[in-house]
Amino acid sequence: MERCTICKARLKDSSTICPRCGADLSIPLNIEDQAQALCHEAIMQLGSGHLGDAVESVEYALHLKRDPLAQAVWGFIRHQSLH
Repeated sequence: MERCTICKARLKDSSTICPRCGADLSIPLNIEDQAQALCHEAIMQLGSGHLGDAVESVEYALHLKRDPLAQAVWGFIRHQSLH
């Protein structure tokens, strides 16, 4: 997360408290971490040939956060399903 979800201030690398407004960002940061882990899990599942599991993982990741990598993985899966 690059900016505070409340006041949009730029964040330092590992801070869970916004330096401007003092908002506790630990929950949104945790959700972002979960989404990233699910996306990486989907990539590993694709590599292992578990397409159904990869679909579930990337859909859940996208539900948590519309991340460009997760969107790319979803696009790849859709493309593979069409061929």
